[in-house]
Amino acid sequence: MAQKNEQFTPGTLIVAKGSTVAFPNLDRVRHSIYSFSKTARFEIDLYGRDQSRSQQFPIVGSVKLGCNIHDDMRGYIRVTDTPFAAKTDHNGYVDLAGMPTGGGQLTIWHPRLRAPANELTQALVLRTGSQSRKVKVRLR
Repeated sequence: MAQKNEQFTPGTLIVAKGSTVAFPNLDRVRHSIYSFSKTARFEIDLYGRDQSRSQQFPIVGSVKLGCNIHDDMRGYIRVTDTPFAAKTDHNGYVDLAGMPTGGGQLTIWHPRLRAPANELTQALVLRTGSQSRKVKVRLR
């Protein structure tokens, strides 16, 4: 998750539980990344252009990132424990290919979603033989 033009790029990143995320600085200014989220509390001291630091994420949940130097910088990491996790495209669509048939839960997270922990959960049943299933979810 790079810092470029004084922004986190990408703004939201989805990673598997236990992943280590690199934070390369592509800006001409120094950054100091932090998170006070329950899922991951950490602070990375100042580092400059073409340097990188990394952080491991062993706990499932949402991580809100900031920069101690640039107050407007915000980024998010969603740590998951399922291979069926993805970020939607610009139109709000996502393809979760290869999901097994049967029951499960669909969890939708967004940093501005007005719901507990910024997420909605909905029951989902995939039946044998269905090539694709579209689920329409309305966010508040």
